[in-house]
Amino acid sequence: MTDHDVSAAREAPRQTGDARDAARARPPAPPWYAPARGLLFATALILLQGPWNHQASYLIAGVVAVVAFLCVHGVVVRRGGVSAVPGGTIAERVLRRLVPAAAFGAGWLAAVPFGQAEGAFASAVLGGAALWAVAAWEEGRARS
Repeated sequence: MTDHDVSAAREAPRQTGDARDAARARPPAPPWYAPARGLLFATALILLQGPWNHQASYLIAGVVAVVAFLCVHGVVVRRGGVSAVPGGTIAERVLRRLVPAAAFGAGWLAAVPFGQAEGAFASAVLGGAALWAVAAWEEGRARS
């Protein structure tokens, strides 16, 4: 065994760790990501859930908003890095997903006194705002 082999063997674990860290490192999401995600979510749901959804123009606009939402998500997810499982405990990950769902559901409570249109609007706005807030919080946490 030569001196070169020993130093290479000592260096290998550090290089492996560096490679793993580089693979996991993700560039930050663009600043427009969280607002676009929340606004497109709200727009799609307002157009698709309300009593006006039987009109072709609203359905087409709603489907376009859904496709745009998915494209925004796809562009940002493909920005690099390896993220098999999001960070945090299982409880933290579930909570981050439940906040927008709970806000969306709470918005439908407006339908009881005010009707379907107002419930659709309230649920879409609250769900979109919660999704925007969670996405911004996750990106801020990832940067620190």
